[in-house]
Amino acid sequence: MNLSASVMKTHVSIVNNAVMENYINNFLFTYFPHISIAVFWFGLITRIVMANKSIKASSTQLLADRQIRLGSNLFHIGIIAVFLGHFTLFIPEELYHLLMTTETKRIIALSMGSFFGLMAFAGMIILAVRRSTDQRMIRTSSFHDYFIIVLLLAEAGLGLFSVLTTAQSSVESYSALGVWAQRVITFQPDAGAIIAGHSIVYKIHIFIGLLIFMIFPYTKLMHLLVFPVVYFFRRGYQLVRR
Repeated sequence: MNLSASVMKTHVSIVNNAVMENYINNFLFTYFPHISIAVFWFGLITRIVMANKSIKASSTQLLADRQIRLGSNLFHIGIIAVFLGHFTLFIPEELYHLLMTTETKRIIALSMGSFFGLMAFAGMIILAVRRSTDQRMIRTSSFHDYFIIVLLLAEAGLGLFSVLTTAQSSVESYSALGVWAQRVITFQPDAGAIIAGHSIVYKIHIFIGLLIFMIFPYTKLMHLLVFPVVYFFRRGYQLVRR
């Protein structure tokens, strides 16, 4: 009798854990992407309309040397290329199969992702080390600056690690990421189930990416998106000092 009760209790515990995992997976990869997109667009519109003069990188070039120029160039070129590369996930198979197979697309994604990912990561390391060791930079830095750097470093590091995972996984596993992205933007209720069995590395990478995307308009990263377009539409103003 005790054995039967123990088995039943274990079975119930397993079922409850499975239900909880399914709930968390569904929230993070079906609903959270839409929350992230909504917050992003709200912040983007309000920032441009109501606070466009605050869109800047808080540049430290007055304190700059060759080190920051190298790190800044590597970071900006790498991060923009990686950001644009992720948009290929939204291309349906029917379209890119007109030009290449899924395996060819994966090889291109791995090659370009590795190159520009390493470039961005190297730039982040240079900028992070300089911000953490240069006394002038330390005095002009805020918690916000370090928080963004940590998020970006974590995202880039996981992205590079996921390149290795993708290279060792099946083509179907890689293709599923595109299916998931397309189901998210078409508001399919089963989007999260597509990647439920994927590696935890992918999932953390996606979650941090969505978090960065969500807070993007509220940070100094905003200048990557609107510069230099916004400057053509801003009203002129002059700074006057005594």
